[in-house]
Amino acid sequence: MLSKEELEALCKEYYPSVLRYCMSRLSKKHDAEDAAQETFAIFSKKGHMLETDHVKPWLFATAHHMILKEYVRRSKVKDRECVFDEDMTELSRKVRTFEEDLIDHHIEKYINDIYARLSDRDKQLFDLCCDGTLKTGQIAQILGLEPHACSMRKKRLKEKCREIMFEILFY
Repeated sequence: MLSKEELEALCKEYYPSVLRYCMSRLSKKHDAEDAAQETFAIFSKKGHMLETDHVKPWLFATAHHMILKEYVRRSKVKDRECVFDEDMTELSRKVRTFEEDLIDHHIEKYINDIYARLSDRDKQLFDLCCDGTLKTGQIAQILGLEPHACSMRKKRLKEKCREIMFEILFY
């Protein structure tokens, strides 16, 4: 966990490179500055949850999301879709991989926050699945479901937990 002083020092250290990255992806200087500033605004709120090793990749992943957000805004203004080049597609894959790794790394620390955001129905399934002693068929019997339906609910619950963790870390 980072202190306020460490956050400020990291902001000073990484702001120029994040701004350059935004400038390389967005043609307008103003838009790039906005994307970089939004990145660091989120960092000021969420940075304390990160470990020092994860700060730089987290900043670039968040900047990437701000760039995509700007593309969406532009497409709405122009009332047409933005064309992504191959570099952007490849970069999106790399960012998603980093995000998945970061979520996997931090999910245990924030499991109580995730649990609090689940519906009662999801909490029931979560409680049955979390210790790993019950098989899907047994959980299905307890919940009165078909095994396939139970398996699908487990899959959706896992994805929902990952989405909540994504919100905790990035937004």
